[in-house]
Amino acid sequence: MAEVVTVFGATGSQGGGVANALLEDPKFNVRIVTRSASTDKAKALQERGAGVIEGNFDDASSLERALQGTYGTFVMTQHSFEDPNFDQLEIKQVTGVADAAKAAGVQHVVFSSLEDVQKIMGFPCLHYDSKAQIEDYMKSIGLPLTIVKYPGYYENYISLRLVQKLEDDTYEIAYPLEGAAKHGISVADAGFAVGAIFENRAEWLGRTVGFSADKLTIQQHADILSKHLAPRVFKPSKLKDLAEHQILECTSVFVHYPEHPSAVLRELNSLRKEAELTDVVLEVEGRGLKKL
Repeated sequence: MAEVVTVFGATGSQGGGVANALLEDPKFNVRIVTRSASTDKAKALQERGAGVIEGNFDDASSLERALQGTYGTFVMTQHSFEDPNFDQLEIKQVTGVADAAKAAGVQHVVFSSLEDVQKIMGFPCLHYDSKAQIEDYMKSIGLPLTIVKYPGYYENYISLRLVQKLEDDTYEIAYPLEGAAKHGISVADAGFAVGAIFENRAEWLGRTVGFSADKLTIQQHADILSKHLAPRVFKPSKLKDLAEHQILECTSVFVHYPEHPSAVLRELNSLRKEAELTDVVLEVEGRGLKKL
């Protein structure tokens, strides 16, 4: 009998990659939790066979319904820098999910976390540290847990969250790494990695897995994008060009993150071939950047 896996964030990038991968595996019945079942993304997943439950992190009863009868759950959160207290809100919401999973007797929780920058580097990075605090809470209440850690994913370029068109008609990539290399992956491939983790619970329970398909500089990313989306020209941003508050937040991320993958995707034997950035660009060539 297929096991039920409940996916939070399934209409977003990470959760969508996980939900779509699990829907290809007959060993799992996929259930997604969304604020609105009427969105195009929720409907698309439902048409593929996912069960849809309307709920949100602030409604404890909806979390209980979502996790009832669940074997496993994938939990991730999307912070919003517009709320000055986003880190505390995130901690409150996701500890609620953890409590609901504990009460429901979920056998395997896969949580998308990030490193504790405050502990490792000695200075804060709120949207990393909040996830690390949630991870600590999940461990403290004894959840059967696997931690996964995503690097920046290629799909961020497609959504334009990392790309800004400049006055000279070039495109700037908002990763001021100043020549340092960073890990990257496609959320589609990472989704299959999470599927393998759910399928092999005994092997991955209690472990932390950092995903990486490659490690390239932002200039190398820019060169790939420029080649395949010509005549558009892409270039990395410079830290000196950011506003002061942006520099403080970016420094805490970018000084730390390229050097601390917990493991690599290649550990998972049952995964598909890792995607390259060029594959992602070519696959979605008619979307996003092409419309600018």
